Order: sequence, then C-alpha cells, then structure tokens
Amino acid sequence: MNWYSNIKSKITKQDNSPLLKRGQVKQILITQIQEELPDFEFLEYKNGCYTFERIRTISGIDVFEHFHIIFALKDRNFSCSIASRINKSYIRSSSYNTGLLNPHIDLVVLKKGTGVISLHEAYYFHNGQVKTTTKIVQQIIKDFKLYGKPFLESQLEQLEKSNLVKAGLEFIGNLNSNKKSLKLELDSDLNKGGHLISSLKNDTYLELKTLLQGIEGIDRETRKKIPKLPYELLDYYCEEKEASA
Repeated sequence: MNWYSNIKSKITKQDNSPLLKRGQVKQILITQIQEELPDFEFLEYKNGCYTFERIRTISGIDVFEHFHIIFALKDRNFSCSIASRINKSYIRSSSYNTGLLNPHIDLVVLKKGTGVISLHEAYYFHNGQVKTTTKIVQQIIKDFKLYGKPFLESQLEQLEKSNLVKAGLEFIGNLNSNKKSLKLELDSDLNKGGHLISSLKNDTYLELKTLLQGIEGIDRETRKKIPKLPYELLDYYCEEKEASA
C-alpha cells in the first residue's frame, strides 16, 4: 500500500459512530486530557490549535509547558507539538525551536527521533467520526506520556543543572543594561543579517557568548547550540525586565 492509499484508508474507514459536530473535538480533548493528564489545563483555542498548559517553577523561574494540538476536520488530521518556555513572548509562537531555553518540537519528531518524516507518518489521521477520533486522541495522549513528558522533565532538569544555563542566568542577573536599547540593537542585527544568529554583533551578546563558550565539560551537540543561547538569554532578560518595569 502506497502512502496515499494508506492515508485514504485511515480517513475514509467507517466506524458506525456519529460524525463530529462543530466544537465536539474540544470536549473530547478536554475530557481525555483531564482524565489522563490532570496537571495540564486547557489554556486556549486559537487558529485551529488547542493548547494545554502546565506551569512549574525552577530556581525562581516560571517554566510554561505547553501541549499544542492542531485539529483539521476537513483534512482529517491532528498535528501535535510540545514546548517548554521561560520567555512569555514565545508562548503563542507557532515556530519550532531547538534552543536550550525555549524548545518547541513536533511530537511525532520526538517519537521517531528524527527530523525527516514521511507524510503518512507526520500526522495523526482521523475519519471525522466520534469513535475513531476519540481513539486517535487517546493515542496522542499515550505518545505524549511516552515521549512528551520525558522531554519536559529533561528540559526542567537542564534549566536546574546545566552549567551553561546557570552561567547565563547569573550573567543576566548581574546585567544592568538599558533593556529597550539592548532589544533594539539585537533586533537590528538580526534584521540586517536575515535573522541569522551569526549576524549578531552586539557587544553584550558577544561577551556572553564568549563566556559560555569558555565553559568546559559541555558535550558536542549542546556546544553547537551555544551561539543561540546568549541571544535567548538576553531576549528573556529584555522581555522579563520590561514586563516587570
């Protein structure tokens, strides 16, 4: 069976249950998640995306953990992602992020362990009927428990124990820069350089980057993420300080 036939068989198979009514999937999601993931509360529905949130605190920092579920009735699919964010300005961002502070990753990518996924594996397909759709929601929650929750636990542990993150947070904790000016300079560099992290030339960014690159005992894959980390730290510094001003 080719990929098209595989998808078609999933979205056209009948299960002798009623067709989904408008808004019914919301109640299915809330009911199932309340039962299986009671620590995640429904946050909002926006642009086809249902977001469930858990807030935890580590070292005095609020960590916003999100379970995003996008439902498409016409296309007969769900797409899901997991995010852990300390910067509130990223909370409603749909962009994926592989950074150390505000990661956002597709659930299927997390499950498969690879960024290359075929079309028939990229979504959770449903047939538009109550019975099958409920079963697919249950499968999504099962995958979240198996792959999403460990990802969130690992991220929380990193925020608490990573020498990189500790050094970065200490740096911005002692920083006394003009937040608006710093934010404008960082954004200007990014705009001029096509939003590439390598285009950042701000002195504070370069100082923090050099500090972090000098920390020993960092594995190779994590070290690759260092250039983005000082930007995320400074962006967090600007947003948090401005919000509390």
